[in-house]
Amino acid sequence: MDSNRHLSDTAIRGLLEREAVLGVVPFNNFLLAGWKSRARRELVPLERVVAHIDHICQMAGDARHAGIGSDFEGGFGVQSVPPEIDTIADLRKLAPSLAEKGYSDQDIAAILSGNWLNVLRQTLPEAT
Repeated sequence: MDSNRHLSDTAIRGLLEREAVLGVVPFNNFLLAGWKSRARRELVPLERVVAHIDHICQMAGDARHAGIGSDFEGGFGVQSVPPEIDTIADLRKLAPSLAEKGYSDQDIAAILSGNWLNVLRQTLPEAT
């Protein structure tokens, strides 16, 4: 896939071997090689986010290692994300596209939040 991902497939494999969750950031510069901050956001549809999620899932052999990494509301701004995303609430628009690719409701829930929740449950100390 032609993109500016900051992780090579080799790095992704290494993280998968360590049972990591990888957050796909809906930042157009990461999703499409050559996209520049002054380019039209319409050049990078939401399907590019889905393609990156699917890439991780295909490499992993399951949906337990993909998640959403998002900082566009306070970081790089809505002008730099796919046009279907205007707020964090719009990330749920990924669900129908993931379902079309054959992901189950359980897999979609894991990708949208469950995988990160599992990491937090496994790593944060219990309340005392």
